[in-house]
Amino acid sequence: MRLDWNDILSRVERFTLSDEEDMVFWKFDKKGCFSVKSVYKYLTANDAGLYYKKSWKGKIPAKIKIFLWLMANNALFTRDNMSKRKWSGDPSCLFCDCNESVSHLLFQCSLAKAVWAIVAHCLGASNVPRNFNQCWVWCEQWLPYGNKFHAIGIAAICWAIWKTRNCACFEDKSVTSPIYACSLMEYWAGLFMDEDKEQLIAGANTMLKIAMQLVSKEEQAQKHRSLEDNKSTDQDDKLDGQK
Repeated sequence: MRLDWNDILSRVERFTLSDEEDMVFWKFDKKGCFSVKSVYKYLTANDAGLYYKKSWKGKIPAKIKIFLWLMANNALFTRDNMSKRKWSGDPSCLFCDCNESVSHLLFQCSLAKAVWAIVAHCLGASNVPRNFNQCWVWCEQWLPYGNKFHAIGIAAICWAIWKTRNCACFEDKSVTSPIYACSLMEYWAGLFMDEDKEQLIAGANTMLKIAMQLVSKEEQAQKHRSLEDNKSTDQDDKLDGQK
């Protein structure tokens, strides 16, 4: 108890008293003025990741900024996060046999890999990102002079995959993710100035053209495989009949 009292005395002795009037000073702002912004900045000082600022400063709709923030914090309602909240459903991804998580759904699933592969083809990239942080580094590597377009590109692709997942999950519908992502970028281009808007629309149209070509090739390949399978089945039936 005596130690506590001595500590209090030593703290009091450090203060210098004067005849001036007391003033209210907010220490979390350079000017000493209170603001909600300064409170938020102080409370989130240790939470701000390397690419948070790019997400919040990006020229994308506000709800998409929140979506990116939830992505960065692994807080989307993917099935692994729902299981943590005592949800008892199937934790498997809708598009493959792996368990669904944020990184898996948006980057590592076969559907996500296909979407990112189309984007990589458009940029001349030789690899694809595997998580959200890698995604920003990947954009800096393969699109070094397009920093102002990184946020809108990442947001459009991830939002398109997320919408595809939700449509398949809740509405039993399918959305062509690459094409939808291009449409989003073209629609959000209205948030940019004229020159940047034109560049973004041109890029989205180029990506759309390439995506449609690749999707068409894949559909033709699937039809060819289906025909081959049918031929094999018919031949097997004929052989069975001869026996």
